[in-house]
Amino acid sequence: MKTIICSHCDMVSQHQDIQIGYVAKCVRCNHVLYKSTANKPNKIFAMALAALLVCIPAFSFPLLSIHLLGITEKTDLLQGAMMMIDIAPIVSFVVLFCAVVAPSILTLCIAFSSACMMFKKRPKSLNYVLKLTSIIIHWSMLEVYLVSFMVAVFKLTAYAELYFNSGLYFLVAFLILNMSMISEYDNAKNWNYFLNE
Repeated sequence: MKTIICSHCDMVSQHQDIQIGYVAKCVRCNHVLYKSTANKPNKIFAMALAALLVCIPAFSFPLLSIHLLGITEKTDLLQGAMMMIDIAPIVSFVVLFCAVVAPSILTLCIAFSSACMMFKKRPKSLNYVLKLTSIIIHWSMLEVYLVSFMVAVFKLTAYAELYFNSGLYFLVAFLILNMSMISEYDNAKNWNYFLNE
């Protein structure tokens, strides 16, 4: 029987088979050890592909138009982050990495590993992709950016007229696809597929 180590408290437990839809938790700290999901790489690949298509307009189309003192300015996610480079370079880098780079790389990695499972391929690069996925999944924070964006919009309504543009709808669609894809994705199943040659 296989053993599993809790990543939170380092307790060693026996790996038990559980029903689909359930999770196994550590008896010491109640941290989720693994979940049992139906193996649907084609579904995850479809969501990842759709997310990749949607992320291009989400990051390049304008999110918001601000009308103040007779002047209307449009801004997108990349432009907003780049404008902060001179004032707050660390904040600008974190926004770019956690809201643009990490979600995009994560989507590419999940699309690649799902495609490998779909087409029954085990390239050596899958090892590095799975390692990168397990690291980058913690840095993909698109929902945090969206919440902070909505707080900023709420505060700006007192000073200017605001209009939502198409980029915001693409960004919300990308967020929904990204979260759905992550909830379906099981890194342990991908590792089992790679190691059980």
